[in-house]
Amino acid sequence: MNEKLYSVFFAFILTTVFVLCLAGINALASGTIERNERLEFQRSLIYVFELSDGADFPSDGEVQELYSSRIKEVEGEQTVYVVEKDGTREFAFTVQSAGLWGTITALVAVDESGSRITGIDFVSHSETPGLGGRIDEESFKEQFRGELISSDSSARVAVVSGQDTASRDDSKVDAITGATRTSESIQALLNKAVNAVFPVVLEVVD
Repeated sequence: MNEKLYSVFFAFILTTVFVLCLAGINALASGTIERNERLEFQRSLIYVFELSDGADFPSDGEVQELYSSRIKEVEGEQTVYVVEKDGTREFAFTVQSAGLWGTITALVAVDESGSRITGIDFVSHSETPGLGGRIDEESFKEQFRGELISSDSSARVAVVSGQDTASRDDSKVDAITGATRTSESIQALLNKAVNAVFPVVLEVVD
């Protein structure tokens, strides 16, 4: 009986020690994790605003410097990030929409007039690697830079297959081959960005 009690007591003590160790490690790492997540979000902002002067991977220090010197954060119903370029402003904001396997969260930048997408980056998603996950590829994201926003509220920027999308004035970009659902999700996300979120953005910044 004593041996059984000893085994139970030993297991309890061992489990408690491991739980306390894991809790301590988590507490120590949480600050670092939050800083890294904040830094990656700032890096996405630098990308959508195209502030890195051609540098594909600006250093952490460069990201922090560009963020603090060029980007203004405006809090409101919707957090808005503002950059001034040549006397005009661009606004970036987060938008979420349903993807194939989960929520897609994107940073979308739009010019002050709301007439063109000036940049887009995907902050988080659960799309299939090699298929819908290709939304992270620069070749896909760069299609949206400078693209005209259509007056058609159902397709502000149409994500299409088998069409000529070379012009920045046709409000069309190429879909991802083999990822129809993800491509449709991106179009829906942009519709939401322009139709629902951008009017709120204008109220926050004015």
